[in-house]
Amino acid sequence: MPLITMTRGSLSASREVAEKVCRELGSRTITREEIIEHASQYGVDETGLAGKDLMAMEPPGMWDRHAAQRRLYLTFLRASLMDLIADGNVVYLGHMGQFVLSKVPKVFRIRVDSSIAYRVHSLMKGSKLSEVDARDYIEKIDDRRRSWAKFLYGVDYDDPQHYDMILNLERLSFESAGEIVACAVRRPDWEQNEESLQTIQNLRLATHVQARLARSPRTRGMELDVDADTRTGHVKVRGMSTLVGARTWKSDISTVIQGMPGVNSVDVRDLR
Repeated sequence: MPLITMTRGSLSASREVAEKVCRELGSRTITREEIIEHASQYGVDETGLAGKDLMAMEPPGMWDRHAAQRRLYLTFLRASLMDLIADGNVVYLGHMGQFVLSKVPKVFRIRVDSSIAYRVHSLMKGSKLSEVDARDYIEKIDDRRRSWAKFLYGVDYDDPQHYDMILNLERLSFESAGEIVACAVRRPDWEQNEESLQTIQNLRLATHVQARLARSPRTRGMELDVDADTRTGHVKVRGMSTLVGARTWKSDISTVIQGMPGVNSVDVRDLR
């Protein structure tokens, strides 16, 4: 039951490849739209970003008043995505899935790419855009993707170390690309085992806790790291409170988390 992330570019090529991979493996594709719909239970609509495509927006500056909302959106997005990938055998077709799932083991990370000239030509064929407008559109999307990756995850989107395979669709058909991916993830390196599945379940619970903390008026705005163990139900919270009064904030964190499904005990430390 492989877990695959595939970049979602400015054209439909990634979707074509993802559909071929799913046919080969008996997997299912998950898109941002499905994740957003599922994330409604976490309160993603409150961020004001649920109905928008981030790649159509300029990333915030350091003092952007909407930056906190975007971070809140990312917390809910991650919790929702962990729910949908928990059983494995999925292809996440998204702009930056490899970064959202950076802590998840055995995720096969794919970048679908081609030259700018090829992408411009393909976009012109499927639209009424001129060559100049098509190039401008693609370059703008690429620039925003790089900026969002830097803002949200502090990484270089173009760095090849973030991908396990890069597919050049200028030289590969959709069918060939899909078959290559399916062949690769059938190798033992990418098979989920008991240890990796346990890690996924632990991360899933941790993201649920983070979403609860992010939404609660008592703890919203605190920068916290959460670890969870689903075997014991024990949750550890680390970080720094945004206000004075660490003892009060420690109590607030415990109160917000306690009683959550799967949580039996809470350990809050390093708040000062």
